[in-house]
Amino acid sequence: MTLPPTVGTPETTGPTTDRGSVARPPAGPFVAVVGAVILLGAVVGAVWAAITPAMSGRVTGDDSAVIPADQFPEEYAGVATFALLAFAYGVIAVVITWMVCRRQRGPFGFVAVAVATGLGSLLGALVGTWIADARFADPRSTPIGATFEMVPDLWLDGAVRGGTGGEWVLFVCAPLAAALAYLGLALASRTADLGVGDLGGDLGGEQPPNIPAPTQIAGPDTARPGGA
Repeated sequence: MTLPPTVGTPETTGPTTDRGSVARPPAGPFVAVVGAVILLGAVVGAVWAAITPAMSGRVTGDDSAVIPADQFPEEYAGVATFALLAFAYGVIAVVITWMVCRRQRGPFGFVAVAVATGLGSLLGALVGTWIADARFADPRSTPIGATFEMVPDLWLDGAVRGGTGGEWVLFVCAPLAAALAYLGLALASRTADLGVGDLGGDLGGEQPPNIPAPTQIAGPDTARPGGA
């Protein structure tokens, strides 16, 4: 007796997958993390304003004041404190985005975190300067001959006390630290796709679905047992 042919259907053979396409991850969580990294710069600025040493100066006349040369260590310490905080900020930002935004690892994620830390550094400088200025009295309201305290300007116009460097040098500290940290995490990754899982095969990605082998169908000319 000949068995009726068995025909596979999509329900029995499993779902059909386009192996050439990769599902695009949602952008909402990644945008939220990048925004949080930028806002983290404001926290860095607030910390700097709270711990940075202040310089002392003396009012010499209306709208004029002088900061003695012996205040250079305090000025340098204030700038260096912001730079160290920015380095730490860049590393922390990379760790956060690397762990939370796994699907965005790679060149796009690196560029995003570099830009975010740069913008966060600018925000931190603005917030930190505003908070620090609120800590001390305005030199313009100080009597002539009196002393006052202030923090160094983070926009290094002519660098610190005639030193070399661009005005923007403090705002590349965080992106530089982020680049080095991102490179270290990428080199430490055990898979070529940085653990994203979108390459398939033996690299930790999704395996292709198991499709059953085609069923042999008995035709009218198939020899039967015991036949001539």
